[in-house]
Amino acid sequence: MNKNNPTPSSIDTETEWRDCAPGDLCQFVSVMKKRKKISHLITGAEILTVCLAVGLVGFIGMNSISGSSSGDQLAGKKMPGGINCKQALDYASDYIAHKLDQHTTEQMQVHLAHCPKCQKKVDEIEANMHNNPAQLKAARQRQADWEAYVLALNQ
Repeated sequence: MNKNNPTPSSIDTETEWRDCAPGDLCQFVSVMKKRKKISHLITGAEILTVCLAVGLVGFIGMNSISGSSSGDQLAGKKMPGGINCKQALDYASDYIAHKLDQHTTEQMQVHLAHCPKCQKKVDEIEANMHNNPAQLKAARQRQADWEAYVLALNQ
């Protein structure tokens, strides 16, 4: 059985081999390298897409968590009086001095009625403005009463 001169029975069992044309192997290797590069680029793009999606979900999630737990909203409802705690504290001095317009004064009253934290700060600012220890003591007593009320509700 000679490969150069196969017998009829060996043709059936063996496949014929032919020589590659010049450059065929190099072209094949080049195509395979390009496919590998494209595969790596696609994999990188997929990983980047997943990272961006996770980052975006995390960013949105953190903003919604920090927005709802800041104390500026009550149980997902509108902020008391339509103003947040930062705005209420910005208005505090003018509120105490009765320099706010009627609408803003009403917003402050509603906010302070629903936000003991801001009420305490406003009371402290008022007491410090007048250097009146009795008012400061009264403000602290109101805060203690509020905390006792909340504690009683939670039991």
